[in-house]
Amino acid sequence: MANFRVKPIRLTKKHILFVILPLVIVAYWLFHTSSVKDNSNPVKVVETLTLKKADIQETIHLLGTIRPKHVAVLTAKGSGILDIMANPGETISKNGLIAKIDNPDNEKSLQLSETAEQIARQQYQRLADPALIKKGYVSPKEADEQKQIWLAAQKELAQAKLDLDNLRFYAPFDGVVGVYKKREGMQVTQGDAIVTIYDPKSLAVDIDLPCSTLPTIRVGQTVKLLNRNYKLSHVQAMLDEETHMCPADVDIVCKECLIGSTVELDLLVREQKNVIVVPSSAIFLRNGAPFVYILDDGKIKLASIKTGLRDKSTVEITEGLQEGQKLIIKGQERLYPGMSVSEFKPQPIKNASL
Repeated sequence: MANFRVKPIRLTKKHILFVILPLVIVAYWLFHTSSVKDNSNPVKVVETLTLKKADIQETIHLLGTIRPKHVAVLTAKGSGILDIMANPGETISKNGLIAKIDNPDNEKSLQLSETAEQIARQQYQRLADPALIKKGYVSPKEADEQKQIWLAAQKELAQAKLDLDNLRFYAPFDGVVGVYKKREGMQVTQGDAIVTIYDPKSLAVDIDLPCSTLPTIRVGQTVKLLNRNYKLSHVQAMLDEETHMCPADVDIVCKECLIGSTVELDLLVREQKNVIVVPSSAIFLRNGAPFVYILDDGKIKLASIKTGLRDKSTVEITEGLQEGQKLIIKGQERLYPGMSVSEFKPQPIKNASL
């Protein structure tokens, strides 16, 4: 019987490398193939909005100009040199002296009239002495004639004072002095505009409305302006020949407003409360009709809708949707009814400890 001996096999590093390398290649190929298959058909992620009832307002966006309700332009009623008494921007009370016109002729006329009136009065008082009339030194006729002379002198004096007073500019109401049209020391003539005074506590915004909107506009409608709600004060139901619009205005209260500046405003036309409202971006058209996508139990549903009021970013839904449904607002591309999708759920932000 023959004896067999098993010769031991010695594995070198080279042999081990030849054995392991094919195994690694096969494992990598299997893993990569599996990853490609998994990534070739990923589940689409969409963002949803749970429908709730809300209010919606339809508004008209307009531009307006701020102006003072009480404003007066003071003009010269005579000629002379301008003398400014109140500086621009200064607050002044009603009947306060703002400026005056220096005219030597008027001042001299006043002095002469005062002197003439004083002399006429003294002469009348002397002739009207009852003792002189009784003794016959002065006749009643002479006394009466002197009285008429004194009355005429009084009229001339009153006119001279009026002429001089017409060269003074008084505030017609409590307000602020504007910029002077003429510099101090300049020669002004009758009819020249001198200065404007306005009341900053009483402001209004002038707006031009498209006349086609008048059937839906009335006095008292809400106007959103400068982060506050005001009421439409006046509406002119007549076309303006220059602007071809219908003028309107809104009374406002604003201490920081710059008079003459342009402001944006929104005029409330219609409003619906406690209705289904969706973002405008969620609506798309199919064959001219509006539709939205709804997520129901992880699958896409196509919903036909009817719309109502619109604002800048949302639309009222009058038919087709119900409160509590999940509306797809992002990721609507390449969706179809019955498609399985994943819902995006943002993680709540935790407050960082200080």
